[in-house]
Amino acid sequence: MYIQEVIARKIPNSKGRATISVTVKANGKSFEASAPEGTSKGKHEVQVFSKKGIDFSISMINAFGKKLINEKTSFNEFQDLEKIEEFVKKADKTNNLSVFGGNALYALETAVLKAIANSHEQELWHYLFKDKNVRFPSPLGNAIGGGKHLQQRQKTDFQEFLFLPKTKNFFDAYFINLQAYKECKHLLKDLDRFWKNSLTYENALASFLDNESVLDIFKKVQERIQKTFGVELNYGIDAAADSLWKSQSYRYKNFKPNRRELSLNKKDQISYMAELIKKYNISYIEDPFHDEDFESFARLLKQTKNCLICGDDLTCTHFDRVKKAIQLKSINALIVKPNQVGSLIQTKKVVDLARSKGITIVLSHRSGETYDHSLAHFALGWQAQIIKTGILGKERFAKLHELIRIERKLS
Repeated sequence: MYIQEVIARKIPNSKGRATISVTVKANGKSFEASAPEGTSKGKHEVQVFSKKGIDFSISMINAFGKKLINEKTSFNEFQDLEKIEEFVKKADKTNNLSVFGGNALYALETAVLKAIANSHEQELWHYLFKDKNVRFPSPLGNAIGGGKHLQQRQKTDFQEFLFLPKTKNFFDAYFINLQAYKECKHLLKDLDRFWKNSLTYENALASFLDNESVLDIFKKVQERIQKTFGVELNYGIDAAADSLWKSQSYRYKNFKPNRRELSLNKKDQISYMAELIKKYNISYIEDPFHDEDFESFARLLKQTKNCLICGDDLTCTHFDRVKKAIQLKSINALIVKPNQVGSLIQTKKVVDLARSKGITIVLSHRSGETYDHSLAHFALGWQAQIIKTGILGKERFAKLHELIRIERKLS
């Protein structure tokens, strides 16, 4: 397969910020991919756009596209994406893609990969997963949030409070998350006298309550859902603790009781996380400690039996950091965000490493999303156990509804 045209342009993401969309033309067809952008970024992520700005990243994509066309570079298999990365490495010798931009590389490679899959007369997910026994990921949905995802002064210290249904098929899990969200909304109206239907960047409910008051709501919702639908509904949190870490302690501004400020040292933070897991029977905790504290992750994991201790800012879809976290037994679950590293080749290496070590793989969206549903295909094609892509919002529905479409097609 040979590329006939490459066009990069600016489009708005769900936060109204500019991001990159790339359209690749091959075999007379067009294939488009766009890149998301996170609000809470790990310091080990590659640079989103060129240090010279998004327009420079776009001009570089267009220039590279012409080079690929003029040199008649062929793309027939996934590994052929290395040809793009070889071009990029010659122009950008930095280790964080500060000249080209991670989002530029991700959008270009994803568009090309869609064309490769089509040349094999397959959808992207099917091209990535050759087996017939496909397993759909469980949707991890953000229902109530705060932290960096919210500008209001009083908010939850933790960034996300998430539901994780356990059902036989994807549509049922999607439906249960919607019902759980509705129940949260009803309870917030009764319990949070300041709440005025405000939302976070990811369309989660933006509560003024403290962390444990929200967990009390989740516990009630869990009971109602299980009683009404007979479905097991688990839940968890993204503590995003890196944003709480200040001067060698974790600073809580809205801590129960009395919504007071509180500082916890590393030892007390471990105890607090372990206490929350036990008290609320939490099934999933993401980034409970700051992004260099592999030791505390490991100590918490050793204390827990049935909870996923998930790394995101800790690992940043970075192969060496994921390898370190696995060796130190810091995690049993891993957030994978392709645009954190830019390269789909490197993302696949991370996924393969995690799978080989029995780590639960969580393909994740970003707070600033687009209508591109490639994440759904990566989650299904790479057989991730979980997809984290919100509950409400057109950009979130794009991924969720794509998985529902595929499920219906297969059934």
